[in-house]
Amino acid sequence: MNAPRLSNHLRLLFILAVLAPCAVLAFLSIRSIDREEAFLEKRLQGALDAEVSHAVSLIREDLGRVQDDLTAGAPSDVGADPRAALAAWKKAAPLVGVPFLLSSDFRILWPTRDAYLAQDDLAFLNWNRDFVTDAKATPIYQNVALLYKDRIPAPVGAQAAAPAAPETGSGNKEAKPKTQDFRVEQQALAEFELSDSARKRVYDEAARQGQKAVSRTVSPQAGLPAKPAAAESRAESIYISEPRKFSEIIAGREAGLIPRFIDDKLSLLFWKRLASGRIVGCVADDAAVRSRILVRLPDVVSQGRILTVLDENGRPLVSPSGQDSRDWRRPLVAREVSETLPRWEVAAYPTDPGAMASQVRATRLMMAVLILALFAVIAAAGAWILHTLQSEMILARQKTTFVTNVSHELKTPLTSIRMFSEMLKEGRQPDPAKQRAYLGLMAAETGRLTRLINNVLDFSKMEKGKRAYARKRLDAGVLVEAIVESECVRLEHDGFAVFFANAAGPAPVEADEEALEQAVLNLLSNAEKYSAGTKRIEVEIGRADGRIRIDVKDRGIGIPAAEASKIFREFYRVDRTLAAPVSGSGLGLTIARRIARDQGGDVEYRPREGGGSVFRITLPEAAKREAKAEAKP
Repeated sequence: MNAPRLSNHLRLLFILAVLAPCAVLAFLSIRSIDREEAFLEKRLQGALDAEVSHAVSLIREDLGRVQDDLTAGAPSDVGADPRAALAAWKKAAPLVGVPFLLSSDFRILWPTRDAYLAQDDLAFLNWNRDFVTDAKATPIYQNVALLYKDRIPAPVGAQAAAPAAPETGSGNKEAKPKTQDFRVEQQALAEFELSDSARKRVYDEAARQGQKAVSRTVSPQAGLPAKPAAAESRAESIYISEPRKFSEIIAGREAGLIPRFIDDKLSLLFWKRLASGRIVGCVADDAAVRSRILVRLPDVVSQGRILTVLDENGRPLVSPSGQDSRDWRRPLVAREVSETLPRWEVAAYPTDPGAMASQVRATRLMMAVLILALFAVIAAAGAWILHTLQSEMILARQKTTFVTNVSHELKTPLTSIRMFSEMLKEGRQPDPAKQRAYLGLMAAETGRLTRLINNVLDFSKMEKGKRAYARKRLDAGVLVEAIVESECVRLEHDGFAVFFANAAGPAPVEADEEALEQAVLNLLSNAEKYSAGTKRIEVEIGRADGRIRIDVKDRGIGIPAAEASKIFREFYRVDRTLAAPVSGSGLGLTIARRIARDQGGDVEYRPREGGGSVFRITLPEAAKREAKAEAKP
């Protein structure tokens, strides 16, 4: 036979269907190479930001504990000798640096210059006298997004709520906001972080009110540190400062922490109002506070990143060895800690910036090679297909129509088997443990496919009355226990807890062993499919009124009362809301009941107390049935 000749139409089809799409695909892929670096950076930044946010939340939580510890340990009454009471407080509490006592009208009762004072006490008077006596104000830090959250438009679809009082930034512990107010604050913070226009609107309003933004100690990078000429991102602080006097800060409050900068060094001033109206407080010990924070900090160094806390001067509280030359003020990701610790940041850095850049270059080269190889393979394959297309079309006319409309229930196990077999054949998974797991899954899917086909064939035989049973005397407890053990590995692999109990002891029945096994497997499969939440299956053997009971219990989604009487109908599936996500043929329960009834028993359903279902197979006990037969004349 002469080889079929290619027509001009087929040549044009080859160009339009193969070469042109390949060229477009190559062009788009080459463009996507340039975006690979941005994708890798974004992925790394997202992972680091999650760790940084978690560390910030831990430090904020511990700052609350610091205030709680100072409040609980502060003396409730200093008596006639404040010096002794304050000295005892300092000795008992490591967080106490320099204690002090004020009168209700803000006069310093201790330390006073007319007594013999230590150097720390004199420093306290020199730096804090004007502030605690209400003569001068100090900057107080506030979260600008919460202070002006009414200026931030709510996201589309967000529920409107009454505005909550903004944080004062004084470090005082306030009552928890109402749920609705808390939701509004979270929406405002999220919109402030994501929207440039929202940030500009808020900062402009703060400027009009004469409030000054705090300078950040870091400049987070827009790209990887190894990237040449990397542009710096906008380093505006989320906190603003506003001068307030001591009396304004403590008005209406019982205790709190006030951050103060002295010679560009952050100092935390704790105060507590006594029942007498006097105010006791201290300068928090800086070393103790830093030690508390370091305890809460996750591992500084892990695979691929360094995470630390920077103080008000941009110096790390702790740093790994060999990082002396690192520019700590240029992290990849950084977040400010709290109004109580202004200018402090939790910052994350890539351990080896050059490694990421090398990965980007390697990815670019690999993608370029893959694109060229893909183009060559598709073009060669297309040419070969085109060359044989005409003869294949002639051959195709001689074939009958292929099997149509294979159901999803058949496709699912076949797809899984094919996928895992191809992976094992091509050696794409070198791990022996995972290979065994894949083989186990293939075996499980094969069993599932076999049971499905058997169900369909058995149902056809039952409809025609042609199914034959080989009944014999057997122990239902032993049979069911063996079934549970054989299914246990697969079920436990899928996250199920499987339990078996035999309260009947020997459970003799007269039944077809293979058919009874099929009925029990159908009930186990049903329990497995509909246990989306609590994955727990219990199988129990019991005896009552001369009958053997096999109970299959689950904690699944259950069955509505209106549907309970219909579930044993052939091809019946519960409504879409309940069963749509679950595949099945609708024959499992039907076949299980027919098998049981053919053995002289039945299958029943009842809802389980606490949620779930119970399906019960009942069969006549063999001994009872034989005695009844012998009694007949």
